[in-house]
Amino acid sequence: MDLTVSESKKRREMELQHFSHHHPLLFIQHQSVTDKAAQCFGCEELIDGPSYGCNDCKYYLHKRCAELQLTPHLNHPFHPQHLLTLLPKSPYDGRWGCDFCQRSSSGFVYHCDPCNFDLHINCALLQSSIAPNFPTSLHQHPLFFIQDHNDEVNRDCSGCLKPLSGPIYYCFDCNGWFHLHKQCAELPLEINHPYDRRKHPLTLLPKRPTHLPNCSCYLCKIQWEGFVYSCSFCKIELTLDDFFSPQTITNANHEHPWTLLSRQRSFVCDFCGATGDCSHYICAICDLLVHKNCISLPRNILITRHHHVISHSYSLPLQDELCRICYEEVDTRYGSYHCNASDCDYIVHVHCATDKAVWDGKSIPEDYDERSMEALDESINWITDVVEEMSFGEITVAVEIKHAYHDHNLRLTFSGEMNDGGQCDGCMRTISTPFYSCEQCKFFLHKECAELPRNKRHPFHKHLLTLTNSNAVLFVCSACQSLHHGFNYKCNDGNCMSFFECDIRCILLSDTLEHPSHEHSLFLVHNFSANCNACRRKSDPWNMAYRCTKRCDFTLDLECATLPLTAWYKHDRHPLTLTCIDDFDPSQHYCDLCEYERDPNDWFYYCAECDNSLHSRCALGDLPFLKIRSNLDKRLFHKHPHPFTIMKNIWDCPPCKFCGEVCNGQALQCKESECNFSVHWNCSYHLR
Repeated sequence: MDLTVSESKKRREMELQHFSHHHPLLFIQHQSVTDKAAQCFGCEELIDGPSYGCNDCKYYLHKRCAELQLTPHLNHPFHPQHLLTLLPKSPYDGRWGCDFCQRSSSGFVYHCDPCNFDLHINCALLQSSIAPNFPTSLHQHPLFFIQDHNDEVNRDCSGCLKPLSGPIYYCFDCNGWFHLHKQCAELPLEINHPYDRRKHPLTLLPKRPTHLPNCSCYLCKIQWEGFVYSCSFCKIELTLDDFFSPQTITNANHEHPWTLLSRQRSFVCDFCGATGDCSHYICAICDLLVHKNCISLPRNILITRHHHVISHSYSLPLQDELCRICYEEVDTRYGSYHCNASDCDYIVHVHCATDKAVWDGKSIPEDYDERSMEALDESINWITDVVEEMSFGEITVAVEIKHAYHDHNLRLTFSGEMNDGGQCDGCMRTISTPFYSCEQCKFFLHKECAELPRNKRHPFHKHLLTLTNSNAVLFVCSACQSLHHGFNYKCNDGNCMSFFECDIRCILLSDTLEHPSHEHSLFLVHNFSANCNACRRKSDPWNMAYRCTKRCDFTLDLECATLPLTAWYKHDRHPLTLTCIDDFDPSQHYCDLCEYERDPNDWFYYCAECDNSLHSRCALGDLPFLKIRSNLDKRLFHKHPHPFTIMKNIWDCPPCKFCGEVCNGQALQCKESECNFSVHWNCSYHLR
């Protein structure tokens, strides 16, 4: 009896009633595991060492994470305006992003509700202080000095552009986009360097001086965005990598050592083909002159633009070749990356192949097996079972399936017209044959959407993407910036800072595009800002677009490149065709739906048989890729107490509560009896 009481008391002492879980958590002295079931629900790292856990629920917390409930509020220097409150899960719909390290999470968060400011618990516990007297010539905001950031900031230094490590300086005013190694932050503002034969001091600048648009120098080729030491009189610009250049370098990719030439001279790099005048190294035995950074170019890499491994060579037989990324000529007298497959003539510039938007920075070992590399891209789809098959000659088709993203069996429809405006629940486009559907629900999947691979490499993003279902949660496509429901491909790479997710319409695109609006092929470009020829809007410099391979002055942004080629209009029994040239009489420049004037320079939808013309937005609606009759999270609309339903008004179109215009097509509707009103999406900002 006494023993039982003693054991019960001891057990109670080893238990913790934690605010994040409904069962008591038992203290575990040591638990070393590698499966995801033993991941800490607080910091989302694997459990190793003392912890608390509920074995029935597979819920575990590091001891240090569990004991944070003793500090439910935090006065933090990263956010001195308000106290931060510890929450056991995201205060938002889905995952959240840390305002320090920028990584997403679904674990514990220190949160400021008025400011929507959030910190991972590991980031909240970092020791930091304001850096005194940092030169404003290099950065205008105050910086925090962090002695040990525990690898929480997985970014590149804004000075030398190399990965952060050790003590760092960090700017919160720039939303986590400016950080410096301690060594780079404490560099002298002026130096004397042997490259400047006139003995002028070189001044440290936060970015290089502006060059001419067609400049082909090395810094322009690599799009250098870090610090430089500059002499404006002598036109000398040294990167921090140049500043720290050793006299000799040895590298496993070359059998001889490289020697630094300490005098400035113009040259063409034998490894990349770009010009340069600083930090060049020579191999006198091989008669090679190269940039410092080109010495460490990997021999073999895998990029998003090609399905084979490509290899570096510093000379190929002289031939006329176009780079398959930028579609400009490759000078094969100098280095390039090419495909070794016998039936493949793929070739690209070195700087195109190693661009951060195209390559993930990983090299492929010399003894790689091409077959195993290809197998990485062969992934199965989310069809979990084939219930019934049908044979058509030598072709076998699954006519009834089970799919992971729907509870009921789905039947295949081969042909027939869809007149009810049904949407594919994968890509949100209008449903068309062949498609799978559920007899119990209004659930449709195009056959190609049902067969999408679980994992996919794609030219839009350098990491492997995983197919997920948004489950009616609103998301913004990272490619075309459109609001979407349905399936999407997400990057789950823990070190990726872009939070990339792409809708199915965009994922079906490739790195080249044939579009009826232009006579030549188009090619994909990253981080490109220009006016789109369709909508005439200028894209942000970090966005993607398609350009003409023949260098016509023609650009398509992703939103316009993915416009459907046909659309439907309630007063027309024919499909309307996307039309790019308006040569009609000026008196016909009106939309037959809204009856407002059309700009003849804008694309529109047209039926030649019925002579109907519609604005693109009138033909498609404000929310063409959201699920009709789905509810939007009411947290999107802080000034309204009820959720809104997405409706498609065809005949009885109610007026918008705010602008008074009728709500043709998609609109938001509050169906609560005390409200019962409709509002255009573009007018709903009054409620957000």
